[in-house]
Amino acid sequence: MSVSLRNGIVQFSHWFALIENWLIVLLVVFLVLFSLLQIVLRNFFSTGIVWGDTLLRNLVLWVGLLGAARATAEHKHIQVNLLSKVLSAKSSHILDMICDLFALVVAATLLYASLIFVDNEMDSGVVAFGEIPNWWLETAFPLCFALMAMRLGYQLVEGLTANRGNLKT
Repeated sequence: MSVSLRNGIVQFSHWFALIENWLIVLLVVFLVLFSLLQIVLRNFFSTGIVWGDTLLRNLVLWVGLLGAARATAEHKHIQVNLLSKVLSAKSSHILDMICDLFALVVAATLLYASLIFVDNEMDSGVVAFGEIPNWWLETAFPLCFALMAMRLGYQLVEGLTANRGNLKT
């Protein structure tokens, strides 16, 4: 990979991460404040926003999936490091590449399944609340699985190209 392309990807990734982190923060703040509003309305005024619970459930979905995509970008996803502690550096790197490949296959499979799911939701015409269809809210699935798959693919290629010399020895 050329140096200028790599620098462009790193710079884009930095700005995208900043936007992504702020989006997660804003969603969590809104989630907490809206939940508090619902609690106050129910406990003190015996009312509530009818579509509030649906919105909150979908916000939790968005925050969780965006957080998973962010964790993938930062290599902070769940992993078991027992073998990498007892293997040589070369073997540990090969194991990391196998794990990244497996995670990429899983993310790509989930992306495919989520695209089918959202397509079926579009066909069903079910409305979440107001005029907002369910499938709009469920686009979190394909969006976040696509982000995860792209990031895992990039990490896999980066790992293979960066340590190509180490693997030959």
